[in-house]
Amino acid sequence: MTISSKLVSADQVNLLMELVSKINSNLELDNLLLEIMNSSKQIMESEASSLFLLSDDGKELKLTVPTGPYTAEISGITFPADKGISGWVVQNKESVVVHDVQNDPRFGGEITNDSKFKTEELACVPLINHNGEVIGALQAINNTNGDSFSEELLPIFQTLANQAAIAIENSKLQQQRIQNERHAKEMEVARTIQSGFWPDEKPDIKDYSIAGVSNPAQSVGGDYYDYIHIPDSKRWGFTVADVSGKGVPGALLMATLRACLRSNVEHHENVSASVQKANKLICKDSPSEKFITAFYGELNPETHTFNYVNAGHNNPFLLDPNSEELIQLEMSGIMLGVYDSEEFEEYSLTLEPGQKLVLFSDGIPEALNTEGEFFSDQRFEQWLIEHRHLSPHEILSQLLDTIEEFTDGEPQSDDITIVILGRDN
Repeated sequence: MTISSKLVSADQVNLLMELVSKINSNLELDNLLLEIMNSSKQIMESEASSLFLLSDDGKELKLTVPTGPYTAEISGITFPADKGISGWVVQNKESVVVHDVQNDPRFGGEITNDSKFKTEELACVPLINHNGEVIGALQAINNTNGDSFSEELLPIFQTLANQAAIAIENSKLQQQRIQNERHAKEMEVARTIQSGFWPDEKPDIKDYSIAGVSNPAQSVGGDYYDYIHIPDSKRWGFTVADVSGKGVPGALLMATLRACLRSNVEHHENVSASVQKANKLICKDSPSEKFITAFYGELNPETHTFNYVNAGHNNPFLLDPNSEELIQLEMSGIMLGVYDSEEFEEYSLTLEPGQKLVLFSDGIPEALNTEGEFFSDQRFEQWLIEHRHLSPHEILSQLLDTIEEFTDGEPQSDDITIVILGRDN
């Protein structure tokens, strides 16, 4: 911190050091800005002071914290960053003293021009941070000691402004760190809650093997999978769904689907009725621009029949160890949450010994490698055919390893969810 003017007294330098110390001791932005304003009035012996900050895009100046008459009325006003005396100071990165403000062609009325308070003269300096960038302007308005503002005081005022600019940016960085830490904690809580929605353990169904997992691309995701035991029966429901959007909004809609589906399957004897009722509730309670692709089916392990509805989701595959052809399950209707009157056609198949159902989300074929190439539907289907003899657990484990090898460290672009239901040989 250097002050070049020889006309600045030792008392003023000492006052500056004291004020800078006060400014730097404030980390809370609102208190810091107020301290800067009070320090400006004190160092310049002015009637009022104003601090203008540049918008992020550099196009506007905002009167952040004025002091003096009519503070409430003028606080928060904005104007173009190239207008007014403050705009001139910001654009030219120069300090000025204007003794006849009303007749200065640059004056744009930054401060209210009420008859009870008139801006007669002002000193204005740019706020320059440690990178030499202008982030705003600082004004002192109307000298109170009977004299006019002296240009010899501009160096000390500029030094105060530079220290203020650095303190403002440090305060913003501190606030951003606190906000990031709070967000990270909230996301961790959300992830913990969401993981509680997923099955704790696989169903124990005689003559069947089951494997499933969901790996969110972010801390929380929009994919959903579940195993639902149908009360008072031996039937089990299996579902995989993909909610539009990611993060917390997607997770909240996923929780809505889970609640709707689980609350309805026990009251309906057929799959289509359960899905249609869940769809009505989702249409009623969810934003119109949000939707869910979902596959839901129920297994009767006594008859080995599997009844299902596919609401706009990826077509699951039926793997047969004795065939090199994949069977795609039919589509039943559009996504959930679009039309509350949508009817979903129900389909049925019989699982033969050794056959496996593969339910999945689009995060698998759409996994990206470092060259921007998709894992692709074709590669995924060929991989399943080549590994059709493996158990559900082996397919799940080796498929995830294959995708990880394919992506080669590229960040996961979408949630990856897969459920495999296999009838034992």
